[in-house]
Formats: sequence, C-alpha cells, structure tokens
Amino acid sequence: MFLVLALASVPFSYDGNLRPGQTLAVHDINGNVRVTSGDRLTVRATKHARTGDPSQVTIRVDPAPNGLTVCVRYPGTGDRPCSEHVSNHEFDNDTQVDFDIAIPHGVALEARTVNGAVDAQTDGTIDAGAVNGNVRVEGRDVRRAASVNGSVSVRVLDRSRGNLETKTVNGSIRIALPSGSGVTLDAKTLTGSITADGLAVARPPYGPGASARGTLGDGARRITAETVNGSITLTR
Repeated sequence: MFLVLALASVPFSYDGNLRPGQTLAVHDINGNVRVTSGDRLTVRATKHARTGDPSQVTIRVDPAPNGLTVCVRYPGTGDRPCSEHVSNHEFDNDTQVDFDIAIPHGVALEARTVNGAVDAQTDGTIDAGAVNGNVRVEGRDVRRAASVNGSVSVRVLDRSRGNLETKTVNGSIRIALPSGSGVTLDAKTLTGSITADGLAVARPPYGPGASARGTLGDGARRITAETVNGSITLTR
C-alpha cells in the first residue's frame, strides 16, 4: 500500500494600497485565482504540494507603472521580477499556489494562470485568462476572458459601450448582458452550436460548426466569441 502525503500548506499574506484607476496584475502558474472587490487590497495565498517543497516557491509583489503585479517564482527561475516571463517548464516543483484576493473598488484587474481556474467578480475592468482551466468573470466592464482548455463564462453588469473578447479552444462560451444591451456580435465555433438571443445563425451545409454576425439594438458593445470545440450562448 502506497501513501501520498501532501506537505503542510504554507500561507502568504500581503496588504497594500491601490487607487481607483490603477491596475492589479496577477500572474499564477499552477493554481487558482479568485478575486473580489473590497474596501482595500488584500492578497492571501496558500502554497501546497504532493512531492515538492512549497517553502521554495516565492510570491512577489512588484510595483508596476500604474499599480502592482503579483507573481509566483519557482526554484530554478531565480529572483526574477514579475515583469519577466517565466515558463512552467523551467522548474521541477509541483507546488500549487491558490490566490484569494480582494481589490479596492474601481481598480482594474488582469489575472492569468496556466494550470488552474480564474474566478473574478469586481467593479473595475477585467482581463482574465487561463491555459488549462475555466474562466468565470462578472463585472461592470469585462474586456477579455479566454482559456485554451476550459470553459469561459462572462456576466457583464453595465450596458455601456466597450469591447469584449472571449475565446477558448476546448470549451463552451457563455455571455450574459443586461436586458436590452446593444451588441455587435462576431461569433464562430467549429464543432458546436450558437444561441445568440435572436440573431440569425449560419451553419455549414455539411459537417458541424456555426457562425453568427449581426447587431442587436444600437450595437454599442462589440463582442467577439470564438471556440473550436464547444457551444456559444449569448443572452440579454
């Protein structure tokens, strides 16, 4: 009988200041990122592993031109600043870093992870992405939500103008907008279906797939939605 024991989790805590209009960027590699709005900036993270040593994995908080950047550094990558890209192939440590963050109202969010999910509910602009994981965002102004292997779910709370880009390869896309929102939509999937709240959907005469282009209302918000293996749903 074999036992696999996880090393004790190692917590991380950071409290700071950001003003409305500034940006918090979060760059994770192995782990989930959860972000909500609050009265002040709080960054909480837990490091845990099966075989690696979580104490060898560091979390940096670096100043950026218009805010702060939080990133993860594994042994072998040196003490590189958050501004330098680090590939997850550069280290041999299975530590997972899960973030639970609150950002002040009006602060913009850029959240990225490689192996994990992103879940963000804030009242600033949101740009979120994952490689292997689902992306779920809710906010007044979502600019981008993307994955490679995972579903994408977006709920926009504001009817104002703006651009929204949603994309994945293996997964579905769901977009929910306030009732009566104006939309200019460009959507396509290779193997799934599209439901676009009254817009005509074109389907190839042979084989799977679908596309939809058109305008609802005043067309104020421009939305692109693209997946390879999955369905697309837009509701207002």
